[in-house]
Amino acid sequence: MEKTYSKIMMLSVAFMISMATFAETKINGVYYNLDGNKRQAQVTYNESAPADSYSSSYSGAVTIPQVVTYDGKEYTVTSIGEEAFFENIGLTSVTIPNSIKSIGDKAFYGCSALTSVTIPNSVTTIGEGAFSACNALTSINIPGSVESIGLGAFSSCNALSSIVVDKDNTVYDSRNGCNAIVLIANNMLVAGCKGTIIPNTVTGIGACAFYGCQSLTNISIPNSVRTIGNNAFALCYGLSSINIPESVITIGRGAFMLCSSLSSVTINGVNTSIMSYAFDGCNSVASVKILSQNPPAIDNMTFAVYRDLHVPASVVKAYQVADYWKKFRIVGDKK
Repeated sequence: MEKTYSKIMMLSVAFMISMATFAETKINGVYYNLDGNKRQAQVTYNESAPADSYSSSYSGAVTIPQVVTYDGKEYTVTSIGEEAFFENIGLTSVTIPNSIKSIGDKAFYGCSALTSVTIPNSVTTIGEGAFSACNALTSINIPGSVESIGLGAFSSCNALSSIVVDKDNTVYDSRNGCNAIVLIANNMLVAGCKGTIIPNTVTGIGACAFYGCQSLTNISIPNSVRTIGNNAFALCYGLSSINIPESVITIGRGAFMLCSSLSSVTINGVNTSIMSYAFDGCNSVASVKILSQNPPAIDNMTFAVYRDLHVPASVVKAYQVADYWKKFRIVGDKK
């Protein structure tokens, strides 16, 4: 009996703590999860609304206050939660206070009318896909406080042409006015846009770096780049040709997947590995040129179509019998 009573008490206490920690509340048109213990608030969405109505929770210009008051108690607003403004297509601008430390995964995903947002110098974390598919967003400034940027945080932002990282940031930079975000520790470009010029100090293009950048029509990859990450240029519908330098040793899974306008691919490396689906869905590819004397390592289902493959004339036979490459129409090019 005592054990049963103890369990009931423990469950009751746990329930009370959870209620004190997160209680969804609407204050002046904005939804919050309130932490009664820490007196902190997290911006969220209307959790009680049907799933298909989340997109109507916010519209127009939204100002997030630094402090909110509820039931006579003040709460400091410290974070924007996961999917807080998810697909709120009527949201045009948002003012974020200096109290915010983190912006959650997909917090502003699909806010297609969002034209401006200022990330304050208090934010340390920007989650995965946080501003993905914000098609009206033209510029973004990363303050010195940001220490972590999630995968695809600014992917599919078709109007985005300017990305600037504050010079005081010790984790990321936008060196040489490149209009991109580069991770300083390994010189990896982690986010780009249609205005990006890849510096010759970048050694890798990160996963999803240009994902869904439909307005990207051309890009020059410098000879310093060794790796192109998974889905790095996937869904870049406007990209018509790509010249991959000799320095690249790995083209990641789905790196150029569904680049539907891509018609010409040149791979200059002699030791380049091409992962599966790298060019899958690139149905316009009419010509692939490879300079390697040895057929590169390649996974199945890498290309969607098998048309002209240009290789050095002296190694045509090697490609004609090589797994996968033999599916192409092999053309020998003289120097």
